[in-house]
Amino acid sequence: MNLKESFRYQTFLGNLMRNASSSIMAKDHCLTTEKEHLRSQSDPDALDITETVVSEEHFYPNDTVIAFLEWLVAERSRLSEAIGRAKSKVGFDIDAAIETNKFRQNIASSIQEMLRRKPTTKKENGIGYKFNAEGNQVEYHYDVIVSTQPNYNTEVAKSVMRCMITEADKTSSEIDAALVNTEVDYTPVYDVNESFDDVMAMFEVQNS
Repeated sequence: MNLKESFRYQTFLGNLMRNASSSIMAKDHCLTTEKEHLRSQSDPDALDITETVVSEEHFYPNDTVIAFLEWLVAERSRLSEAIGRAKSKVGFDIDAAIETNKFRQNIASSIQEMLRRKPTTKKENGIGYKFNAEGNQVEYHYDVIVSTQPNYNTEVAKSVMRCMITEADKTSSEIDAALVNTEVDYTPVYDVNESFDDVMAMFEVQNS
């Protein structure tokens, strides 16, 4: 498998871990409920019986799921080590490149949003007061021209944005090529498209 497929398989193992953890924490999976019917208390001729409540939901025993979780830890470690060896063969630090590219993309997006704030000019109504010939204070109206202008260097901002986008695109292409062309020395045990129940069924058979 290549690096891209190995990252997908890492996600797959993580999903299996979350499902397995949820399974062992479910109340009905943790505890067996028994009901003791003390019939003889009311009917001396009746027999007392103990009933085990059976869940209608099919689930795998917690002991089996815990064993599976142990296997998952070992398998995740094996995969991570294989990925680490594969990454060391790439001509650049792929993790650092991915994180730096996120910065570039965020900065370009922020500048792009800033550039959407266009200069405006609008007219508002102003109110003033003055005394008339009779000495009374009266209100008068006048126009207020409100204009907004960028308070930053537009050309510099556009240049930085274009540079960030160009570098991000270039780095993305390099990352994509590395993900596809770098082989990881790892053979998956299960198909990445299998469900948790499918995997547990196979695990149970393999370890019976």
